[in-house]
Amino acid sequence: MRRFLLSIALGGLLTACSFAPLVIHIEDYDTDVGLLGNSKVVFQKAKQNQTPPTPVKSIAIEGEVTYQQQDIILEFFASDGPPCTNQPISGVYVCDLSSDFESVGEVGFASGAKQSFQWSGSELTAGTNKGSLYLGVRLKSGLLTGGSLLFRNIVAKVVIF
Repeated sequence: MRRFLLSIALGGLLTACSFAPLVIHIEDYDTDVGLLGNSKVVFQKAKQNQTPPTPVKSIAIEGEVTYQQQDIILEFFASDGPPCTNQPISGVYVCDLSSDFESVGEVGFASGAKQSFQWSGSELTAGTNKGSLYLGVRLKSGLLTGGSLLFRNIVAKVVIF
């Protein structure tokens, strides 16, 4: 009877582990705000340390972004492949704003503020699954004077089928 109960408990643990979150780290990166505008989206490929071993059920990308200038609102996008036909410059795509881009969230900044974010969406899921996730940003409101957006401590948390 003890063996039977132990095997049931072990089976339950293995089942629970298959639904445990898998964390995929994405390298820190910076984006030059001089490229941003209201009608332009700047995309960079996310450099993830691995892809999920099985299909992704759901995903949330979490991290921090800092901007050292004045008050602005930025909108963020995701694409599961190269986002536009423009040639990338040093791995950066500058694309015209398109309704084809999946908007994953907005972040408002006060001067020098570090903001946490959590995004999800079908393009994030597909891009992480394929190892070809592109994250984009555009200026939604405010005035940019220069500097960089600093993306840090980014992780994709997935649940495996």
